[in-house]
Amino acid sequence: MSYEEKYTVSKRGQEEGPYTALEIIDLLRQKAISTIHKVKVKQDWMSVSDFVDKHELGELPEQNIEKDFEEIEQEASAAQEAAEEEKESEPEPEPEPEPEPAPEPVEPAFVLPLLNDSDGLIRDGLVSLSRHEGMNQWAAVNDLIRKFVGFTNGVSEGRVVRNPVEILAPRGQFLVAQLDEEIYAIDPKSYDRYDLFVNIFESLDSEGAAELYVLVLPLLDQAYSELGLPNGSMNNTLFAAIGRLLEVPVMAGEVRLTQPVVMYEFEDSALERLSPAQKQVIRMGPINTQRLQRKLSEISRALRLALETN
Repeated sequence: MSYEEKYTVSKRGQEEGPYTALEIIDLLRQKAISTIHKVKVKQDWMSVSDFVDKHELGELPEQNIEKDFEEIEQEASAAQEAAEEEKESEPEPEPEPEPEPAPEPVEPAFVLPLLNDSDGLIRDGLVSLSRHEGMNQWAAVNDLIRKFVGFTNGVSEGRVVRNPVEILAPRGQFLVAQLDEEIYAIDPKSYDRYDLFVNIFESLDSEGAAELYVLVLPLLDQAYSELGLPNGSMNNTLFAAIGRLLEVPVMAGEVRLTQPVVMYEFEDSALERLSPAQKQVIRMGPINTQRLQRKLSEISRALRLALETN
């Protein structure tokens, strides 16, 4: 940084200027002024000769100021370099450890109700599995788990257990058509009695039903143990019951009957050898049998998957 002061020159009693120091020296070389003329430096007058001497010695005020500026610049530069060196020599501060994330709230574990208090849970579960309005009537009975276990065990043994599931019983009479003096056939109108049952059963969410089964399996096992059976388990009993119903043949044609005494019997001896539970499916008609078996297969697959993953 440079700074140039300007000076007044007195020549024969007249003041001229202002001039810079270099301009005054140039005037002297041009003999426009002489060494005896005066130059005003600050508040004092000195001869041009003394002025030039001081300039050569670097003692003019502006030269001292320039030196001060240079020193200031040098000091500032040195201070900046020192600061940079210090910054480089200082180890970088270690990053502050990130705060540990707050633990996610743990949902309380689901606790099953007691078996005697389980109807509310099962009822809500069943209603959520189907949009059919008839499901509300199905779920309105009491002791749902014990009745389901009793019915399932009966089917697995080939029996029709009516008391636990009276609500599922078809409405109306079993209808037959007489073909001749001793032979009858199931009247197709009789199949309609099972439409409501199959409609509700078919409306179930299979995966949801499997999840509900797995959820309440401890209660199902408890109810099964109350049956006092020496062997077996609820899972095996359920799959055995499903298997029996899937074995029922679909009778697409006329289903002939005889009436040796009071109860009707199937004319076909192979059908007559079926278990009571399987004969009941025959009486539902071919279309309902197919719908029932298709849904049972779907639920069976969902159950096996749910049991494997839990």
